[in-house]
Amino acid sequence: MTQDIHERARALLSDQQSLGSAEQAWLREHLRSCGQCREYSEGIEQLMRALRSVPLAAKPSLVRLTQAKVRMRATELRRRRERVWLVIVSCAFVSLFAAGSTAFLWRGFEWLGRWAQVPDAVWQVGFAMFWIAPTIAAGFLLLAQGTHLAERNGSARG
Repeated sequence: MTQDIHERARALLSDQQSLGSAEQAWLREHLRSCGQCREYSEGIEQLMRALRSVPLAAKPSLVRLTQAKVRMRATELRRRRERVWLVIVSCAFVSLFAAGSTAFLWRGFEWLGRWAQVPDAVWQVGFAMFWIAPTIAAGFLLLAQGTHLAERNGSARG
């Protein structure tokens, strides 16, 4: 049982950043009463101070390369965010336009079907095709563009 308490104290000492208040209170109390764990804690503190005192310097070329990559990534993320915002605004505009114009378009197809004296099913299928055709065309265009970009990027890397 005593060994389990010491193991728990050492585990808590190794991860002090994420301790809750109850665990911190238990650890403080245990360190007051246990010399062995107190020495272990002091050893960890000495080791951490020693590690912090060691100077760490990177080569200037590594620093420049890292800064350039960070800037490139920030630019990429900014462009992606702008593209996503453009897509969101476009989708909202298209949705509002579709919601507002669908009733008028339905009435127009109904009138055209009666004027041409075609069965209701024919002009309704015509309406559905007319209504969905832009979505299908846009899907094919985006697919073609994505395939083109993937081929271009693949040949640039290869």
